[in-house]
Amino acid sequence: MKLKYISLIMGIALFSCSAPKPKESKQEEKIEAISVDVIVPEHGMADPHAWVENDTVYIICGHDESWEGKGSFRMDRWEVWSTTDLVNWEHRRNILPSQSYIGDKPNCWAGDVCERDGKYYWFFSNRNIDTGVMVADEITGEYRDLLGEPLLPKGIVPVHPYDPEIYIEDEVYTICFGVNTYYMSTLAKDMKSLETEPKAIKIIDEAGNKVSAEDKPTLFKRNDWYYLVFGSRYAMSKNLYGPYTFKGAFLSGGHTSFFDWKGQKYVLQENHDISAFYRGASLKPVFFNKDETILIPEDDRMYPAPGRPFEFKNSTMGWKGLEGVSLAYSNGTLSGKVSAENAIIQSAPWLFTDSKLCTKVSFKIKNSSAASEMKFSIFSRNMIGNFWQEQTGQVDWSKQEWISIPISKEDAEFKTYTIELSQFANINDRIMQIALQPLANSANGSWSIAEVIIF
Repeated sequence: MKLKYISLIMGIALFSCSAPKPKESKQEEKIEAISVDVIVPEHGMADPHAWVENDTVYIICGHDESWEGKGSFRMDRWEVWSTTDLVNWEHRRNILPSQSYIGDKPNCWAGDVCERDGKYYWFFSNRNIDTGVMVADEITGEYRDLLGEPLLPKGIVPVHPYDPEIYIEDEVYTICFGVNTYYMSTLAKDMKSLETEPKAIKIIDEAGNKVSAEDKPTLFKRNDWYYLVFGSRYAMSKNLYGPYTFKGAFLSGGHTSFFDWKGQKYVLQENHDISAFYRGASLKPVFFNKDETILIPEDDRMYPAPGRPFEFKNSTMGWKGLEGVSLAYSNGTLSGKVSAENAIIQSAPWLFTDSKLCTKVSFKIKNSSAASEMKFSIFSRNMIGNFWQEQTGQVDWSKQEWISIPISKEDAEFKTYTIELSQFANINDRIMQIALQPLANSANGSWSIAEVIIF
């Protein structure tokens, strides 16, 4: 887990619109904001949704079923986590789809959590089909289905009614949901029915043209401005129900959830920790320009961009062996034994790494055999056609280009080898999976890998 502190020097007047300006020299206050690349590394955490209570941040997030990359965003449960320092996170409970009307299906998509009158409500997506609601006496659960059927059934609006966001202001609970076009409605006090008919929310650009938004809206308010964030884009309005004016890029990443912590606004944002189908959540501070738009730092990125590191600090990171090799993980290294020539190990699929941002790949390996050659291959794709539903099976590595890398024999310690990606005849837009033949010209022997880094 990579952690850093962002220090800003700000005048106290920036924190209070009503505070008088100092007549003499401006006092200064040093604010340290926390930033974490992955709050729970290599876990498959997606769609984090935050609730702050008693100096504790709670999140309910979805869990990606497997780093095998079966496709179609299979999510087998929701999880409740908490922290008191934004750095160390504790797992509190799992919420299973079988505890709701969903049943035993990997459909645990995004939602939002809130409290009302001493009860806690988890509004959840049944995939992109509909939206339900669960209730608990404590934020950590146990949660039970409040309705036994969807709160937002298919057909309630012209778009898929999923990915709910709950916005609370002056004791009014507003639910926002949908895709392409968002809809808002007031929740009744029972939290299991709608008090108002869903209303379509307009997002327009500076020329007045409609802007289509991806799924999972999130909302917050600051200085009389409402911010509607969707993925890595956002819009602003003086009215909750809009129309919203599109402002452009938000911080790089996926689905978002905002919360305030000790005077600083933060966002939890989905990333591609292991892959596009085995994700993580980043913690980022949110800052603003003088005109109230969101400040985008020059070094902002969606983890793990601009490259793809495999450092095996916590797990195998989804690597597995094909025929002729066995794998073991221990103490931050991936080790194997070869029992056939050209035995292959491969990374998790669906890396979704932007090839335009990468030029090299390095390998830190210890060869404990007489082999003198390693081979490396890349499977890449262009983002065309039905990209997210196609080619989710096993790659036929015999049809891919392999680059040969000379290696030393019978190593006593790890050695690093680096190649240029330009050695490949062609690499498409997205690097989807990589593979190695650690001992390419040997039918037996052992090896250990400490890291593979595309950069």
